[in-house]
Amino acid sequence: MRLNRLFAVVAPIVLLLPLAAHADWPKGEREKYMAQCVPAAAQKIGDAKAKAVCGCGADQLKSYPAKDLQALMDGKASQELANQAMQKIATCRVDTGAKK
Repeated sequence: MRLNRLFAVVAPIVLLLPLAAHADWPKGEREKYMAQCVPAAAQKIGDAKAKAVCGCGADQLKSYPAKDLQALMDGKASQELANQAMQKIATCRVDTGAKK
């Protein structure tokens, strides 16, 4: 019985370890993403909203493995991966009213 309790506590932690292995952007790539995203988005929604939306998008993508993030940034990602990334980023969109 004691072993079951220990397993119940340890199992979720062990299962989450692989996520920690790729839980952030490779060095310098988040900044590169923001440098590309913010000016493009700012044309439609203004600087402040663009920074927020792009930051949200970067946060949505940080759970991807480093090799996938690198492929996305280099434009070498598969169509399936690119579509998945766009769906995640799309959750961050805001109203595209007049630019401020």
